Amino acid sequence: MKGEILVFILSLFWIALCMRFWFMIDREHPMQRRLIAIGAGLGGGLIYILGTMLLSVWREAEKQPKPTSAPQTEEFRIQVK
Repeated sequence: MKGEILVFILSLFWIALCMRFWFMIDREHPMQRRLIAIGAGLGGGLIYILGTMLLSVWREAEKQPKPTSAPQTEEFRIQVK
């Protein structure tokens, strides 16, 4: 649950950062403002999607059994004739 909240906050942070630049751009440059807005939306969405995908992979890796500390060994004896 904490991971999803962290990913959501990170995507909101990206959108807020882009919107800061959006407000800094003068209204005389509407194309730049549109591109910044598109970048904010796409970037925030991609951060959220990739973050949730990485969280699911990380949780699946945690569920797998961990290897034992001492590996199983077999004893071999070689006889010379």
